[in-house]
Amino acid sequence: PNLGPRDRKIYDLIVRRFLACFAEPAVFEKTTVVADVNSEEFTASGVFVKKEGWRRFYSPYVNKNFDELPLLKEGEEVILRDKRIEEKETTPPKRYTPASLIKELEKRNLGTKATRAQIIDTLYQRGYIVDSSIRATEFGGKIIETLEKCCPKVVSEELTRHFEKEMEEVREKSKSVELILNEAKDVLIGLLEEFKEKDALIGKELIAALKSSEEEAAKIGKCPECGGTLLIKRGKFGRFIACSNYPECKVTFKIPQTGMIRATGKVCEHCGYPVVKLIRKGKKPLEMCINPECPSKNNGKAGTNQEELVKGRKCPKCGSPLVIRKSFYGTFIGCSNYPKCRYTERINNEK
Repeated sequence: PNLGPRDRKIYDLIVRRFLACFAEPAVFEKTTVVADVNSEEFTASGVFVKKEGWRRFYSPYVNKNFDELPLLKEGEEVILRDKRIEEKETTPPKRYTPASLIKELEKRNLGTKATRAQIIDTLYQRGYIVDSSIRATEFGGKIIETLEKCCPKVVSEELTRHFEKEMEEVREKSKSVELILNEAKDVLIGLLEEFKEKDALIGKELIAALKSSEEEAAKIGKCPECGGTLLIKRGKFGRFIACSNYPECKVTFKIPQTGMIRATGKVCEHCGYPVVKLIRKGKKPLEMCINPECPSKNNGKAGTNQEELVKGRKCPKCGSPLVIRKSFYGTFIGCSNYPKCRYTERINNEK
């Protein structure tokens, strides 16, 4: 087909993947060698591909980097060519990413193919986890800690796995829907009764955790004017960023009213103001400087007088003069009759 370079690569990947699905299994041979050095045992391992199988069709998208060992015999002596002593410390396991967490859920038989990604997205949206290298927030950790102490069945993997298995049996028609629903009803009634007995204690602990979490999440960075702490606050017209030293310091910044705003700990390389991360449902997280005057948000060509772009122009919707506006996302052209008229247009970089 007549495709561009990028589309051709995608097409090639799809075709090779399709062919590989019908090919024979690949056969690997793993070899482990134990060497005795002055009564101290050292081991080395390697992998050898005995039969390519599906790998022959899926190349070049397969891993070909294997450590291969030479042919050795038991009792054979080898020459030590080099030796070195390395001092290392144990490292913690890698944090989960959304992709590796989906694999872990699948491995534990939790959720379904249709729900696992949605489960993780919900955790992000509710502020229980943050970052692509997943880290539980203080609030998320406190929820688990409180529920495990007060109502452990609510967070039981076994209970979730049990009902996932039973739903699979319903799909296979080996169990009736009524039987499963009745069992689930009995379990839920028991859980709710247990939860109701301790709801005051659970609520008290979660409210304290939520307040602490919100205070921490509200911190954005250092105020560029007075050195105070920039905080997310809420007012009559929605949320905004302001300095903790108000009213002595009246620095404020507008931010989007939808989506989750998180501090990144970074400062803008162009202006030195804090950089925040905007997380919106169904969209890729966006990192942006909070300074509307930041040079990185100047959508016009360097040196261009942007006021010339709107000189004499009228809004096509209401006839009011067009003006240059600045926002969290950058510079744009908007109607002077805002908020009654919400007409906007982008500034062309090539002008």
